[in-house]
Formats: sequence, C-alpha cells, structure tokens
Amino acid sequence: MYLPIIDRNRCTKCYFCVNICPKDVFEVKESEVEVVNSSLCNGCEACVAECQDEAIIVREA
Repeated sequence: MYLPIIDRNRCTKCYFCVNICPKDVFEVKESEVEVVNSSLCNGCEACVAECQDEAIIVREA
C-alpha cells in the first residue's frame, strides 16, 4: 500500500496531479488538492513526476 503526501507549503494548485493520476487518488476541494482515495494508489509516482513544485511524495505504508 502507498500513501501520497502533499506538502501544502510547496503546492501551487496547478492540479497536474489531479489530472495525471490514473487511479483518481486526488480531488480538488475548495480549491485545494486533497488525497481522497489513498487506498487506490499503486505507487506509480506519476503525480511526483508531474509536480513541478516537488510538493508530492509517495511513501510505502
């Protein structure tokens, strides 16, 4: 199991992670990116690669 973590201090709300994630782990709520389906994360790290702000890490849980 994997756990994506968003660093709120680095996130500029570009929403690239929301659009690139093949498992719909992320969602925009009140203009903030939220991890809503962490149990679906397969650790592909597409979100990490797409994040230009280096605001996401994926940890093994």
